[in-house]
Amino acid sequence: MTDAPPPAAATIVTLSYRGDYDCCRLLCESVDRFAPENFVHRLYVPTRDLALFAPFANERRIVASQDRELLPGWMWKLPLPGPEWRARLRLPRRNIYLSLFSPPVRGWIAQQIMKIAAAAAATTEVVLHVDSDTLFIRPLSLDRLLRPDGKARLYQTPDSVDLPGHRLWHETASRLLGLPEDPFHNGDYIDQLVVWRASTARRLIARLEGVSGRDWRKVLATTPHFSEYILYGVFADVDLGLDAAGHWPDPHSMCHSLWTDHISSEEDEQAFIEAVQPDQVACLLQSTLPLSLDERRAFIARIVAEAERQDASFRLNLSSAHRADRAAQATISP
Repeated sequence: MTDAPPPAAATIVTLSYRGDYDCCRLLCESVDRFAPENFVHRLYVPTRDLALFAPFANERRIVASQDRELLPGWMWKLPLPGPEWRARLRLPRRNIYLSLFSPPVRGWIAQQIMKIAAAAAATTEVVLHVDSDTLFIRPLSLDRLLRPDGKARLYQTPDSVDLPGHRLWHETASRLLGLPEDPFHNGDYIDQLVVWRASTARRLIARLEGVSGRDWRKVLATTPHFSEYILYGVFADVDLGLDAAGHWPDPHSMCHSLWTDHISSEEDEQAFIEAVQPDQVACLLQSTLPLSLDERRAFIARIVAEAERQDASFRLNLSSAHRADRAAQATISP
């Protein structure tokens, strides 16, 4: 008789599609290398991409359908050709979803609805949202996400992002949650690694339905501008209060991010690598960076090597400090 595997401690949620296939492959490799064995990875892709992503499935990773598992039956993606033909035919660059209860829904809005649905459906309390162009560069442990007192990390920078889009997202969150309008609330909640609680995501859904009197997906399908991370953050931080939501605020990002317009030379690359911080466990390499799979993999290898160098240096310094402490104690002992 074999022992049953330990229960899952956390769920990593990723939404991807064939256009990000190479990035998603690298993410999956990094999850298998750096995430604890009892972390489940739920990878959601369009139904038409299931066969393409099926080889990524393993003992910890479930490849599932976005359309079937995360969207209601009354919302479905409009079949459109690939990017080249969309440009030729002057069709929308982004995906469009048709709905029986709203005007056509932009793909970005549908994706946010799916993220909330995925978190609410998770079988673990701790949920970590990770996009497919993000990957892990050093070991991830549960204590980075969950404190001994049971509170989960919530990214919350105290600095308000003074951009029209962010102000609109905060104001929309106020309206959806029935709160006084506020352009910034207690800061901002958007990051590359975002920790939610499944139970709090379900309470958010209940709150949206309680305020509107409608199915929450119908509410969000008719909301043209919102951010799922700001909506959840405002609900947990302002509406419930962090203690009641089961969160503690952390202003530090766990991800080192590289955007398309932030690099133009080998020197820029090296500066980015050397800027990774010892407490950052992941790295975003934006999917639109002009890198082949081999170039992206080589770049990542250099970032991981820098993280390993930092960790080895930390362990060496810690060991030296312990030895010095023991020597000092021996000196003063009678």
